[in-house]
Amino acid sequence: AAQEVYKRQVSTQSTWDYHNQGMTQGKNPKNFRKKGVKKRTTHPFARKEWYEVKSPAMFEKRTCGLTPVTRTTGQKIASDSLKGRVIETSLTDLKKTDEGASKSYRKIKLVVEDVEGTSCFTNFHGMDVTRDKLCSLIRKWQTTIEAHVDVKTSDDYFVRLFVICFTARMQRQLRATSYATASKIKLIRRRMVEIIMKRVQQLTFKNLIPELMDEKMEEDIKKQCARFYPLQNVLITKAKVLKKPRFDAAKMIEFYGDHAASAPEILAQAPIQTEEPKNLLAVAEKKQIHHSLSDCELLIIRINIS
Repeated sequence: AAQEVYKRQVSTQSTWDYHNQGMTQGKNPKNFRKKGVKKRTTHPFARKEWYEVKSPAMFEKRTCGLTPVTRTTGQKIASDSLKGRVIETSLTDLKKTDEGASKSYRKIKLVVEDVEGTSCFTNFHGMDVTRDKLCSLIRKWQTTIEAHVDVKTSDDYFVRLFVICFTARMQRQLRATSYATASKIKLIRRRMVEIIMKRVQQLTFKNLIPELMDEKMEEDIKKQCARFYPLQNVLITKAKVLKKPRFDAAKMIEFYGDHAASAPEILAQAPIQTEEPKNLLAVAEKKQIHHSLSDCELLIIRINIS
């Protein structure tokens, strides 16, 4: 019996060795390509084409850069790939004057709304501040106060704004530290939120962007909160567009202001949208006025509705 078990073990071991020796690298199914034939490689950018990025009228420079996209092949259209693309650039690249150089820490996000020819027409999508700017503001012996608020503009854009400020030394202060008490921090934060909400609700989205760039709201916050505690380095660190109305061609022309001639021809020729009746019978009656429906067809629609 022991000899039979030993024979079985030897036979299984020999078959295992045989199969292992037979499976060489050259016979692996994954490596069945012929030797010496290399796969044809093309550079990824050989199939790309470049589009100009056009900025809205709030910014001085109309063309702020280029963006690549894969050419239209089959059912994959290049313009569909571009729509909704978010482009991040510095405020310096969007301003012609030297003022933009002093605010190079501002990062602007633009989203592509429409494509015409080789031009991408964008809208404001968000704003941010570079990390080195924030790090330069944070120091010891002072209190950092932060707040954020969700607010709706007069033309139905929902925006979220983040604010940061720091306490400053009072006049003739001998103490080394400038720490604010918890009650004063709450008062300052509440006042900051009130100022931003009151200011933004009165503005349209087009007028809000220059306000954020010029830092007018920060100056207002600094003045009104000085009665609680003197502040310094008040800054709107981030702005996000949470929700916006449905794309409207007439509204897009407004964002491009005097440069409407450079806007897409489709937008320029687009009629102003009027409010359409929502109920089917009203639509049918409206069409009947324009003699597009007969009396019989109108009667059938009324019967179906009832």
